[in-house]
Amino acid sequence: MSAPASTRCGSKSARGTCSGVDRLSSLPSELLHRVMSFLPMPEAVRTSLLSPSWRYLWASTPYIRIDHHNFTDDNEKMEKFGDRLLLLRDSTASLDEARIIDHSVASTTCTVWIRHVIMHKVRHLHVSGLGHLDSSAVPPSNHLKTIRLQFVILGDGLLRPLNYDSRVLQLLQLEDCVLVDLKEISSRSLKVLHIINCLITGSLLICASNLTHLSILDMHSHSGAILVRDLSSLVTAFVSVRTIEGHGLLDGLSHATSLELHAPLLERGLWICPMFSNLTSLVLGHCCMAADFDALLCILQRSPKLKELTFKLERVQCIRCMHSESTLPPSGAALSLGSHPCIERIKICCSKEHPSVGTLVEALQPIVGDVKISIKHLY
Repeated sequence: MSAPASTRCGSKSARGTCSGVDRLSSLPSELLHRVMSFLPMPEAVRTSLLSPSWRYLWASTPYIRIDHHNFTDDNEKMEKFGDRLLLLRDSTASLDEARIIDHSVASTTCTVWIRHVIMHKVRHLHVSGLGHLDSSAVPPSNHLKTIRLQFVILGDGLLRPLNYDSRVLQLLQLEDCVLVDLKEISSRSLKVLHIINCLITGSLLICASNLTHLSILDMHSHSGAILVRDLSSLVTAFVSVRTIEGHGLLDGLSHATSLELHAPLLERGLWICPMFSNLTSLVLGHCCMAADFDALLCILQRSPKLKELTFKLERVQCIRCMHSESTLPPSGAALSLGSHPCIERIKICCSKEHPSVGTLVEALQPIVGDVKISIKHLY
């Protein structure tokens, strides 16, 4: 078969493909901004050199990203870039997202940047760094919907404007942060709250009547107390902590319909646990097996609508739970729980040949009757 004849760039069939026509610039600004969103911010700014039509396009992008990874540890260059980026940006353009990832620039500079984007009506804010943020960093906003803070030291009063003066905040995520005298999270508009691997130096009150999803994970064992009140709209909760001694967590979770709980429950007198009147799905960790299943028996007694029960058993049992003793009244160990007719499904997730599975199945059978207990091996 003969090779196809080559086509010259100047021919009619090739015109518009290699004739130098700028087809990209003819696209709507929204699509061009979408293309630019895949570039690091310094590269997005450099698109101003492509042609006159691109000169100011970067200034109206609906996002701002200041990331120390783009500056090879040149703090001075990053600071100048951030200042000029915010100064020269089109202040009339909508701002959907601001992402500030900084592990070296002074906290005062970061505070100025954060205030600037909030004052310019940013809707989604993500800040990651080792700086200290106080009440001056976050002014009131009627546009800010999500806040994600990571590796940040949060000072007293930081969230006060959001608690009382922000009407649209829906998601707050604190990850690997230090909460220094951050006393309260009480936003009325907040729907989702994640507190992940944070250190609390004092006590923290969570009071959010419209909160539907709550996650409190891997708190430091020497963290201060978390108190939970008025979570009447709560739907799902995921709590994994090393200790609940001194915490007021369980009372605040009583409205949840879905709960995953990994905690040494026997640190607290379980006979004063609340009723989980709405609970239909429950996931428990290894600590439910401590002290002859006292924790399991008590929580099942207080969950009259429970339908799905899942156990996630780790290879290594929590040492604190292994040495737990019953906190029930003297007759507690002999409680006759009877059957639980609402339970429809039971699953045990564990390693293959886990030593505690047989004991758990034996304890469950008188409670669940003929309900099938399925075992899923994770590794």
